[in-house]
Amino acid sequence: MKKLKVSASVSCMDLLHLEKELCDVEKSDISFLHYDVVDGVFNRCFGLGDFLLPFIKKCSSKPVEVHLAVNEIDLYLEPLIKAGADYIAVHYESMKDPLSTFEKIRALGAKPILAYRAETAPQEDFLVYAKEVEWVLKLMVNPGFSGQKMVEPALDHIKTMRTMIKQAGLKTRIQADGNINGQSIRRIVEAGADIVTGGSSGLYLKTGTLEENLSKLIESSKNKDLE
Repeated sequence: MKKLKVSASVSCMDLLHLEKELCDVEKSDISFLHYDVVDGVFNRCFGLGDFLLPFIKKCSSKPVEVHLAVNEIDLYLEPLIKAGADYIAVHYESMKDPLSTFEKIRALGAKPILAYRAETAPQEDFLVYAKEVEWVLKLMVNPGFSGQKMVEPALDHIKTMRTMIKQAGLKTRIQADGNINGQSIRRIVEAGADIVTGGSSGLYLKTGTLEENLSKLIESSKNKDLE
């Protein structure tokens, strides 16, 4: 297993004190920032747009992964990459031609991530696309609403993805996003995820600082008895 990476969800930060939140991330071992964009159609809520990204890029040297939980992907690529996205996560469910979408992302100056909703299992074409991206993003809940419980079949989907990747001799990492906490993280890592996105369930708890919560998550991924 590769060393566990943890990203921080911007939508779970205190947006009234975003500069301080970004400074805390900057001083931490967080690997990158996770920035959700939701269109109200792909999921029944609205997420962040492009207006915060230039500010975030000024305040943080951490890479930014923009997660496009949207139906009309092409509308968002150029403005969000121009605004500072380093990685663009695009959904299997929304793409008509994934390879073409990946190429467009690269041409605009970012790196593509392949994303799957919580209920979507990997299909026969999984490896065709998995080998063309930086990593695969698997949702453990569906985007936009904090505090959801993990969709249990998503764990099996990660196991299947990891088996397929290993058998194909690929090095593709798997990112799990949603309901990442001290109780769930060990199961998620054991299933095959080696990147997790921390949010309100585990990284942004009011019972500890960012660094304390991050340390606890990492330890919990190793020790099932640690809550």
